[in-house]
Amino acid sequence: MILEIIALIISALFFLAGIIITIFGIAGSFVVLLGAVLYDVITWSWQISPRTLLILLGIACLGEIFEWVFSVYGAKKFKMSNISIIGFIIGTIVGAIIGVPIPIIGSIIGAFIGAFLGAAIFSFIELHDVQKALKAGIGAFVTRIGVMIMKLFLIMIMLVIFYFAVFV
Repeated sequence: MILEIIALIISALFFLAGIIITIFGIAGSFVVLLGAVLYDVITWSWQISPRTLLILLGIACLGEIFEWVFSVYGAKKFKMSNISIIGFIIGTIVGAIIGVPIPIIGSIIGAFIGAFLGAAIFSFIELHDVQKALKAGIGAFVTRIGVMIMKLFLIMIMLVIFYFAVFV
C-alpha cells in the first residue's frame, strides 16, 4: 500500500513536470510516459501493461510528429522564412528565460512574447518590411499556441489512460 502511494506521488510529479515543460515546447509527453513507467517499477505490480505503455509511447511520439507537422504548416501558412523560424526558436528560449523571475506564469508568457518578437525581429532584419515581420510574428505566436494546446490535449489522453490502467 505504501509503495502505491509513493509511486502515485512520484508519478504525479512527473505528470506535472511533463505538463509544465510542454508549455515551453519541450517533449513533456515523454516525461509523462516516464512517470507511468516509474509507477510500474516502484510498485512491481505491472498494473500498467506493456501494451498500455506502448500505447502511451505511441501517443507521445504522435505528439512530437504533430508538433513538427503543425510547425511546418504554420510557417508555410504565414510565409515565414528560415530566418524567421530561427528567430522564433531563439525568441521562445530567451523569452522563457527572461520570464523566470515571475514564478511559473512569467516563463510561459515570456516564451509566447519571445516567439512573437523573435520571429518578427528576425523577419524584419531579413526583409526590412514591417508588415511581413508582424505577419511572421503573429504566425509564430498562433502556431505556438496551437501546438501547445494539441500537445496538452494528448497528455490529458495519456493521463486518462494511466488513470484507467491503475484505478479501474
